[in-house]
Amino acid sequence: MSVFFTAAVCVYNTEKYLRGCLDSILSQSYENIELLIIDDGSTDGSGKVCDEYAEKDSRVRVIHTENRGLLLARRTAFENARGDYFIFFDSDDTVNPKIFTLINEEIQKSHCDMVFFDLSKCYSDGTSAHEKLFDERKTFDKSNKRELWELLLSSRFNSLCLKCIRRSAFAYTFDTEFYRGYSRGEDKLLSAHMISRLNTFSYLPISLYNYNIFASQMTKTYSYNDLRLTSCANAEIRSLIRSDGCYDEKTEDLLCCLSRYIYRSFLYPTATALPKKEALKLIRQSEELELFKLCTDRRADKYSSQASNIKFLLLRHKMYSLLIFLTKLKNKA
Repeated sequence: MSVFFTAAVCVYNTEKYLRGCLDSILSQSYENIELLIIDDGSTDGSGKVCDEYAEKDSRVRVIHTENRGLLLARRTAFENARGDYFIFFDSDDTVNPKIFTLINEEIQKSHCDMVFFDLSKCYSDGTSAHEKLFDERKTFDKSNKRELWELLLSSRFNSLCLKCIRRSAFAYTFDTEFYRGYSRGEDKLLSAHMISRLNTFSYLPISLYNYNIFASQMTKTYSYNDLRLTSCANAEIRSLIRSDGCYDEKTEDLLCCLSRYIYRSFLYPTATALPKKEALKLIRQSEELELFKLCTDRRADKYSSQASNIKFLLLRHKMYSLLIFLTKLKNKA
């Protein structure tokens, strides 16, 4: 028996890479798929490329929307999907030629709600690196789901493009409109809801996805609004873990470390690029966030470098002027 898959690609101004992505999906030997493309208000030629593919292949459907951000575009894709199983792909990446064949074989074997797998990071210089989650095939259910939560909090299980899920087992139950425009943690948030709602999982120790890394993607920074929404998302994830009965000291430690990593990505551009008065205002404003409390928690000290611990000690004691000075000093070094 062959599973009918929906491959969903959300597109926003990726005309340069889009054909490579779509061709890699449609050239599969496994043909029982639909390719659902959401054009999220692209202003380049991406929309025209999408329509071109729909005209020449009956498996392709295109939905054009106003620009609302990736999280809402993905919700539109999910709500319009027809497949038994569903997977998202980014529009500037490519997939393994046997991705659907191998996932179908695993579904026939385990009848799981989710199949997930490895990726290869592909760099602009032509090199690539296979990132393995585990050394061998594994299955998960309620008895060992805690391991998936720990994987998510360590940021090794974020990408939706590595997860193929049974469509009937999942539903959007959170306020996606609240997160409109959120672009710094939407994969982690949606992955958390998937882990929470699904019951059985299978892992394939194979790289089935090629994640293209461009120079512009190497450094990820957070604006204050990104930080605020990430704090809300992390609180939601924490609640889901608790509801699943998997919250303990280790997950609390991981959440503190994750919060510290995110705050550093906010602090660096804030301290180095903005006038001191404006930087101080934003840092003080961040005190109200749950993420601020977590990142300054001493729990994370044992996992961080001495230099990092000093910065968060200053943050904890609200010595913001000295913190900004040291961050700028390091930037000049």
